[in-house]
Amino acid sequence: MNRLLTLAIFVSLVYKLLCPALCFGFVTSAKEDLNGNGKMEQISIYVIEGTYHNFVLSINEDSIRAKLFSGTPDGFTIVDIDTMDQYQEIAVHTPGPSSDDEYLIFGYNGISIKEMGRLSRWPKFFGNGIVIVKDWMGFWAKKEKYVLNQKARTLQLIPQDLYYVGIETTVRQSFPICRTREDSTVVVDLEPKSKVIVLLCDPSPTHCKEEMRDVIDDYYCDWYFIKSETGIVGWARLKLFWDKLGLNWAD
Repeated sequence: MNRLLTLAIFVSLVYKLLCPALCFGFVTSAKEDLNGNGKMEQISIYVIEGTYHNFVLSINEDSIRAKLFSGTPDGFTIVDIDTMDQYQEIAVHTPGPSSDDEYLIFGYNGISIKEMGRLSRWPKFFGNGIVIVKDWMGFWAKKEKYVLNQKARTLQLIPQDLYYVGIETTVRQSFPICRTREDSTVVVDLEPKSKVIVLLCDPSPTHCKEEMRDVIDDYYCDWYFIKSETGIVGWARLKLFWDKLGLNWAD
């Protein structure tokens, strides 16, 4: 009985962690009042024959052709980005090849269908005009903020200069951290078996130097702000330390 209870608790926790990415309940047709006029719209979606990513979204007599980049759409769900306005939105979804979820958001004002924005990975709709999207970065999840522009009826990304990581781990092999991203003066060589916290990330691969051009993926050029066990902080590129810390990597 105790083992069954433990299993039930574990399943419940997994369910909560995976939602909302897996718990929307995607459909290929539905009826919903999208523009708040009290009348139900007939909504449907189908994949264009002979294509993989292209689809047609139809609302009543109107339709729009669009494309998902990550894979074939498996349906859509109705979301309410801002509960204070009269609109609800349609989120067309594909799970992608490896949990690379992608959402294409559409709005309908009773006259025409409008593409409002494209979201990758795992969005959370708060109902206050804000959408927070998690994007997997190999060993941590980057959080992006989108805000609904009511006038344009589009989702606008609010870029951050730095992104919070907050991963505590152990040094496997010593490596240096530098004073700044522009100043390579070493502030400390991190000691093996010492504890560190990877605090922040600066995803700026366009600033890679010549010696960084041999990397396979751009994110190996990203800068990370790291705090040592003794409280000293400094910067290092991912290429320098990706295999020198006890990080939990996953696709």
